[in-house]
Amino acid sequence: MELLPHTHSIFFPWLMLLGSIQIIYAALTSLGQHNLKKRIAYSSVSHMGFIILGIGSISDMGLNGAILQIISHGFIGAALFFLAGTGLS
Repeated sequence: MELLPHTHSIFFPWLMLLGSIQIIYAALTSLGQHNLKKRIAYSSVSHMGFIILGIGSISDMGLNGAILQIISHGFIGAALFFLAGTGLS
């Protein structure tokens, strides 16, 4: 976004579409999983769609939200995989 701003302004509608499709497809795929680790993994992919939407939006608020989502996903995803791996769930 910062390196190629003109290219970002051209392709941002495609980023928004790709992020929206990723959110819906990965969430529906996550619901069909019976293994807890696979369900967490697919829901993580779905959450990455929100990051793409934040980056695709041409606003400071969207970019700040994407950064916040990246940081919170790192902590929460690690904790969920830890709980699923140790059997505490």
